[in-house]
Amino acid sequence: MTKPTSGRQTRSDKFPLTLHKTGQFCKKIKGKMYYFGTDRRQALERYLEQAACLHAGRPVSHGSTADQLSIKTMCNLYLDHQESRVAIGEVKPRHVSAKSPC
Repeated sequence: MTKPTSGRQTRSDKFPLTLHKTGQFCKKIKGKMYYFGTDRRQALERYLEQAACLHAGRPVSHGSTADQLSIKTMCNLYLDHQESRVAIGEVKPRHVSAKSPC
């Protein structure tokens, strides 16, 4: 005897992401939840860009774009600015020192 088939298809056949109760589209990969945003089309694009790395267990590399600023770059810009203030005598070198007084 064969099992009667129902007319219902699984949703994973159609769209790989599920809608989380927070309103974001997500996917559980290797036991960890990954969130891709609230817009359905953009979430799918982000998932497709990152899917190979996530399923392979590699960290996702986020390419830096012109409108994104990393913390490292921001800190270096701040230190350069402070060093230029020391050079013109606006602040004393001890204010920019790498050693903390505490």
